[in-house]
Amino acid sequence: MRKALIFVKSEQERNFLRFLLDAGDNAVIDTGQPLEALRILQEENIGLMLIGSEVEGMSRQDLKSLIGKLRPGVSTIFISPFPQETTELPLNIDEFANLLKDYLSNMGIADTEIAEMKKFSHSIVDRLLQIFHANDKYFFNNNHLVAELSGKIAARMQLDETLVEAIQMSALLRDLGKIMIQNQLLDDRRKLSPAEMIPMKSHPSYTVQLLRQVSFPWDLEPIISQHHECYDGSGYPGGLRGRQIAVGARIICIADAYYAMTTDRPYRKAMSRDQAIRIIQKNAGRQFDPEIVEIFLSVVRRDSGDLMQKKMILILEREEQIAAIMRLNMPVQEFDIVQSADSGTALEIIKHRRPDIVMVDLQAFAAEAFREFHQVARKTFSSEAQFLILAAAGDNIYNLPSDIHRMIKPFTADQLVAQVRNILFESSSAPVNNAVGLMGKLEDFDLTDIIQILNLGLKTAKVEIIRGEEKGNLYMTKGRLVHAQLGSVIGQEAFYELMCWREGNFSIFHGQRTNNVSIKSDTMWLVLEAARIMDDRKAGQTLSEGTYGFGPSIS
Repeated sequence: MRKALIFVKSEQERNFLRFLLDAGDNAVIDTGQPLEALRILQEENIGLMLIGSEVEGMSRQDLKSLIGKLRPGVSTIFISPFPQETTELPLNIDEFANLLKDYLSNMGIADTEIAEMKKFSHSIVDRLLQIFHANDKYFFNNNHLVAELSGKIAARMQLDETLVEAIQMSALLRDLGKIMIQNQLLDDRRKLSPAEMIPMKSHPSYTVQLLRQVSFPWDLEPIISQHHECYDGSGYPGGLRGRQIAVGARIICIADAYYAMTTDRPYRKAMSRDQAIRIIQKNAGRQFDPEIVEIFLSVVRRDSGDLMQKKMILILEREEQIAAIMRLNMPVQEFDIVQSADSGTALEIIKHRRPDIVMVDLQAFAAEAFREFHQVARKTFSSEAQFLILAAAGDNIYNLPSDIHRMIKPFTADQLVAQVRNILFESSSAPVNNAVGLMGKLEDFDLTDIIQILNLGLKTAKVEIIRGEEKGNLYMTKGRLVHAQLGSVIGQEAFYELMCWREGNFSIFHGQRTNNVSIKSDTMWLVLEAARIMDDRKAGQTLSEGTYGFGPSIS
């Protein structure tokens, strides 16, 4: 495991740096004594060293050279003493870039260490951004949130693992170039004028320039430089549109906008989560890639950030071995894992919150004691939670209640996680094929855009359109329009009429199919024909019955 070493004489400053560098699994060691720091370098696997104290009789270069000899490949950065009455850590941008360059240049040392190094680099870059400007609540405090959400969207899209990593790192570093913009513009309490926005719009280019000296194992430049481009071509700096924009940039654009809207800004207070979601839906096809908006919606609806909406796993064991396995292998954004060493504490936990699954290690609890716990727990939360017993081969598990799942040791971590997921999935009554995608108003997002999105994505879905007392339905199967209905009218005539609606509400229900097939013509030909009909109506022409000809068949 790579570790970080802090060498600073002030205990208060060391404590602050420890807090900021506590990057997940990566241990942080600190000392104020020069000889102790050198001993730690020799004995521990140090990958990063922050130096805030001088060593008598040695220059910085001499100290850095000595550190390199004691621990080859270690990354070092010198920091200045903290200003009085502030927790803001002064770092020079060149030193920051050099730190990244030094650290990441060592990432290719061995194939077996690449995954660990990549994980550590994400953590350390995230933490260093917090260190770089700890008090900047407007622009640097949400980098890790945008990176996390971007990673979830990319993973849900089943993108290549390396690309997911690149997207997350780009999200962390995307706004670094703002340090080259005057502070008064960043801190201004009013909305900036068009002239003042010119330097602000240069920050993606500034970021790319700063990071070109760093040898990353991913291609970050197109993602960072394009993360303010818009799907309809109205963004900056290149005015790119649609799939001309790197997919990572299209993902970050949505995640960035979501957290920008739900975070306080100098000129306005944060809006609610639901307000931000509505704005993103309204701008699908304009500012945002509509298909990625749908993935975004599925992610934020599943993970609202509310702890009580996570599934809770309660683990009864003496030592935290099972809990450690679950925490390492279950995503923290989906599961809240709670460990208890005795049944009394577990019952107190259950009184305040119902677990989704209770895992019990019988090596720590006698079967009879478990039966008593099970009876009391069932009275507390009825039959809603699942129970999983982890037993050794000689344990008596055959007289236990029939509603309890069992696993016999030994088993691997993968087997345990798979069993827990199977139990939770089987007990879930949530529908799997009625997922709601985009919802909104036709005034903001018309049916032409919706049909094109579903067609390009080869989607199977029902589109429900409501205008006053009227309701119509369109059915798509693998991107092909197969059925349309408006009252008693079906087929192409119903489709053309619905396409002429300029106002109303729509909802997309993914996975919904129909046995009716009233349309056999090519979908995009129908869209073009509908556009011609709308043009005719605008010109005041009266449509004859023959206008609705049936076009080229693809059946």
